[in-house]
Amino acid sequence: MDRKLMLALLACLLSAVFIFSSCGTQTDTASSEDSEVSSESGTVEETSEPEDSYVQTKAYAGETVKVLSAAFNSSYNSEIKASEGENGWPEALQKAINDRTESVEEAYEVTIEEEIMIDPKRYNGAFLTRVRELVYAELCEYDLLYPCMLDAGTMAAEGLLVNLDGRDDIRIRNSWWSQPLIEDTSILGTYFVTGDIGLRTKNAANCLFFNKAVFDEHRMDYPYENVLNKTWTLNELYTRIKELNISDDTDGDGVITYHDKFGIAGQRGNLLALLYASGQRIARVGDDGLPYLSFYSEQSSKVITDTLELMQDKNYFVIGDDFFNESPTPMVMLLDSFKADQCAFYMGGLEDALKLGDMNSDFGILPLPKYDDSTDDYSNLSGAWSSNVYCIPFGLEDERTRRNCIILDALGAHSVDTVAKAYYDVVLQFQKLRSQEDVDMLEIITKRVGADLGSVYAVGGIGNMLSELVGKDPGTLKSSYDAIESKALADIETLIGNFRSHNSGSSGQ
Repeated sequence: MDRKLMLALLACLLSAVFIFSSCGTQTDTASSEDSEVSSESGTVEETSEPEDSYVQTKAYAGETVKVLSAAFNSSYNSEIKASEGENGWPEALQKAINDRTESVEEAYEVTIEEEIMIDPKRYNGAFLTRVRELVYAELCEYDLLYPCMLDAGTMAAEGLLVNLDGRDDIRIRNSWWSQPLIEDTSILGTYFVTGDIGLRTKNAANCLFFNKAVFDEHRMDYPYENVLNKTWTLNELYTRIKELNISDDTDGDGVITYHDKFGIAGQRGNLLALLYASGQRIARVGDDGLPYLSFYSEQSSKVITDTLELMQDKNYFVIGDDFFNESPTPMVMLLDSFKADQCAFYMGGLEDALKLGDMNSDFGILPLPKYDDSTDDYSNLSGAWSSNVYCIPFGLEDERTRRNCIILDALGAHSVDTVAKAYYDVVLQFQKLRSQEDVDMLEIITKRVGADLGSVYAVGGIGNMLSELVGKDPGTLKSSYDAIESKALADIETLIGNFRSHNSGSSGQ
């Protein structure tokens, strides 16, 4: 029998067994020692399941839980056991990471080990190949996986990951798991998670920095009030950029670049992030748990057209992608321009706050603007390429899978008052004139950080098309989309077929 087919059949059998066993009294090996601990009270809940709770047990004392993490290069900093080093996490965050992991190890009497795999390709490379080989051979030595979100999507579609939805050993509705990301990416179940435990997803959350020295020089109010009043829109951002009117060709070459003074710095990928902030998506999950193409509509066309007007305004908007001929990391050069008070806004990720420690002027952080008042809350995209997510390989023994789910949930729970708290403190510490508004902005940004399903699963190449649009003449959206629509629809059908093939008993089946 084909190995992949055998795994798919096994998945169905395991799902059926789990559904049956969850309807009655727990009789598994660990159940006699398990207790459900409320994160609020710390008491054992015997009658009802609290909103936030996780399993506490000593059933796995002496066992080792192995984590395989994907790294882009050797500068990767562990999120499981942080080591000391000049280029590592800031000291407070490093301590929080280790305290969190040690507390879980002590509570469950287990050892957590991590292997970091460097994969310069980042996705669809060596990490994915290794996981495929191990799962297909039913020889997976790892208990938790921490891949790039793009790889996690591929693994989920291929049936290589455990469906975490509906399990009693990990409760993905717990507040320490990112509910927006789960809502955005779950097809017939949930196969990967992040949240308070996931630093790379936080780092990859798109946001907007503004230079307070530039605002002060031009006697302009900071945009905090707009955000709090929910009037922080794309038009408001563009209006402020034009009112600041920073467009000075200081080097005299006739073009506004990172050498000059300008309104805002960003990159082509920001178009997708601004589209997400507007409430639009390439693809969504329907009520039946199945994906559908939601990209092209009158509203999304309007949002993209207006966003391109800003991003293609060469008097004010400097695009980092235009300088790959000068540097493999052009956004570093633009960030230096921001530090030097050459521009008012910098569109990047929260990670950039950790790189502004040597900035002389003070800066503020803002969520990406909404498109208009029709969207109530602010939504911030976490880039699928930059983010890592946690998942569990399929095909392990039932009890080992149960243990891995329990430990993963515990790591999430123990991250709330350690890793997550330290991360916010570290981000804020670089703001010399920290105010309550700064704290409010960070809370707003991190409240709703999600992902675009169409980007995670590369539906139709629409994500790449959007980036390319920034460099094209205005008015080419419709023709660009028409050229790939059939492929996008075919990709959706393939996704549906893949998930249906290795799911049983899920919603919509």
